[in-house]
Amino acid sequence: MTAIDNVLNKPSSAYPLAVFRIFFGFLLCLDVCRIYKIKLINSFYPRGVVFHYDLNLPLVGQSVLNLILLLLFLATVGITLGVFYKWCMGLFVLLFSYFFFLDMTLYNNHLYLIILIGCLMTFMPADAVLSLNRKTPQKIIAYWPYFILKFQIILVYLFGGISKLNPFWLDLHPAKELLLAKANASGLEFLQTVIMQNVVAYGGLFFDLFIGFLLMYSRTRYFAFIMVVAFNILNAYLFNDIYIFPFFMIGTLVLFADEKHVENYLRPFGFIKKNIKKEPKVLKEFKMKNTFKYLLFVYMIFQCVVPLRHLFIPGYTDWTGDAHFFSWRMKIQHRDIKEMQFAIFDTDNKVIHKIEPNKLLFPDEIKLMANSPQMIVRFAEYLKDEIAPKNGIANCEIKSKIKVSFNGLEPCYIFDPDVDLIKGSQVNNRFYTWVNKLPNN
Repeated sequence: MTAIDNVLNKPSSAYPLAVFRIFFGFLLCLDVCRIYKIKLINSFYPRGVVFHYDLNLPLVGQSVLNLILLLLFLATVGITLGVFYKWCMGLFVLLFSYFFFLDMTLYNNHLYLIILIGCLMTFMPADAVLSLNRKTPQKIIAYWPYFILKFQIILVYLFGGISKLNPFWLDLHPAKELLLAKANASGLEFLQTVIMQNVVAYGGLFFDLFIGFLLMYSRTRYFAFIMVVAFNILNAYLFNDIYIFPFFMIGTLVLFADEKHVENYLRPFGFIKKNIKKEPKVLKEFKMKNTFKYLLFVYMIFQCVVPLRHLFIPGYTDWTGDAHFFSWRMKIQHRDIKEMQFAIFDTDNKVIHKIEPNKLLFPDEIKLMANSPQMIVRFAEYLKDEIAPKNGIANCEIKSKIKVSFNGLEPCYIFDPDVDLIKGSQVNNRFYTWVNKLPNN
């Protein structure tokens, strides 16, 4: 363990981590402002939460949720400026996690990554320099913050690449649909060419699989920087639902950059007054404690195992939804909705009440629900618990007719239209046991 301790606690410059903290806080501030601008909070009232997780977190009052949003904004300002940094980061992670786990429609891989990074950075001395809270900057910290942050970033890329090793992605189908939609919206016909389809599909695959190794190797690092910038700018152009994520991933490059180069860029602005002439030493407060080292090891194992849990569950995870979340399976499926109907079967009076989802849900929610069997069941539970009683229905069954074309395959129903979704969810622990099979799969 001595060799590991020497690596984790070796003297490192505090400036790259501080620059990342500032960039991280600034982007979080922009995202909180986006949430406020689109009035996302208002969408929960008076309807409540439809697509809750198993945690089933309680929805607080609208005024309290608005207060949470204000506290999130203030926390991001504190993170950026380095004022009460650890308290602000801890508060941000706590409140943002509540917001994130409140409703499944809010799930996004980059928001999940923000929570993980924020949780890790709560325990890091990211305010050692470039902080309004420290009268005496500490220019030298231990290496372990860089080690775990690099690990987390590389893992996202790597599992994003591994998830693309499936027949649909290799057959170019998701890339075709993505580029077709973008070409129709922009009028740029070249986006539909086979060359562009291969660039997006296979370029994205090889980028995700190998960019982490290129970033870690000094001789390829700055070439990798160019690739990361180009890749994420392309993502920002192609996708309209990933918001700050591409720019966040560009910002992580400072963690991989040579420490001396970062300091040289900062020096002309007066942030670094003089070089350290004596042998740098790491203060005891910045060294990794043994207890935290073991917790970090457990965290790393957990992050490696969770994205692979679908290997132990029968069925194709992108179709069944089993183990799909929290696995970095990004933009690898496309579903074209052919039919979507729900009905409440009043078993006492033998009456069928047809439900139009577009009168109860937002368009984005309908689209997301077609991608997730779990969300379909959550909507069925909402119909039983909230809508049925309002219509004087005491005992009922909820059935659906949701037909989609998955990655270009023949359209099929996600659930058997004759199956009661409520009873089905009660007797089936996994969706693969009762979701319809994919055609030719």
